[in-house]
Amino acid sequence: MRSPRSFAVRAAVVAAAVLSAATVLAAPAQAEPAESPATAATGAVTMTAYRFQYANVATGKCLDIRGASRYEYGLLQQFNCKEELNQEFWSDTVLGDSSVDLKPAHVSNLCLEPSGLEAGATVVQRVCNYSQGQRWDFGWNGSSATVKNRVSGLCLEDAGMPSGSRREVRQMPCTGAPGQLWYNR
Repeated sequence: MRSPRSFAVRAAVVAAAVLSAATVLAAPAQAEPAESPATAATGAVTMTAYRFQYANVATGKCLDIRGASRYEYGLLQQFNCKEELNQEFWSDTVLGDSSVDLKPAHVSNLCLEPSGLEAGATVVQRVCNYSQGQRWDFGWNGSSATVKNRVSGLCLEDAGMPSGSRREVRQMPCTGAPGQLWYNR
């Protein structure tokens, strides 16, 4: 016959095992969310990240990283809209700032940045440094918006060439013309 003491010891061991398992299983639900790359690099508080496809009002074509390049200086262009990650962009907002970083969804550490500050400059993907040169302001007017770079003050625009399925995107003075208007697709 077993003693009451051995029963108490076994019951305590089982109770401890159940509590340990419950703690381990509950831990992910109580864990803090992972820091975003912006928070980790700068200490800024990232509010929200949304993923969108942006299409041009005049052409109906989507912003696209040429050739789905995964490298720095991959060129931003327009291409026939399709369901691929090189046509989707994370729009990261930071607390207290209305502008966004635009990050191609097919790579994790690159952000859109003008290749220069002058009108006609192309836009490329560069390693995210969370500088103002990589920040973009959306000027919404109804369901479409201009997309203006925070430093150059210029807007993304359909460059009107070539005329096939691929078209160039440049930054130009903001006019609000249909070639400068983009909508979430």
